[in-house]
Amino acid sequence: MVAMPQEVVSALNTPSASKVLATVRPDGSAHTISVGSIVAPSPEMIAFGAILMKETGNNLKSMKEKGQSVSVLVTQETKSYQVRGKVKDYITSGPLFDQMNENLKAIGLKAVGVWTVEPTDVWNQSANYDAGKKMA
Repeated sequence: MVAMPQEVVSALNTPSASKVLATVRPDGSAHTISVGSIVAPSPEMIAFGAILMKETGNNLKSMKEKGQSVSVLVTQETKSYQVRGKVKDYITSGPLFDQMNENLKAIGLKAVGVWTVEPTDVWNQSANYDAGKKMA
């Protein structure tokens, strides 16, 4: 586990930032979706709501069992960061679950669960000379 730099946490917690989650299908191919509910409750955790996740949810379950890493890409204007991490938990009650649904209520959605990811490494993918540099 690594702590994400504050600029990455800030980007993940910005509602208007674009956020993409990449998982691995059982056949080994990549599966990516846009996930607006992605947040960073702390520098050591990423969380997102399971709202309409069918294939992604199945991929996450399988990846957790296999110890595989997911990838989250967050982009805000010219800044972009990739966070790779291990699938940790699927939460269906408690403060994190309640907060996620409180946030989603404003846009008329509800999560049936919340997935958490423990960051293992962070990369700068911005449109600048630091692109491709490991940040944590």
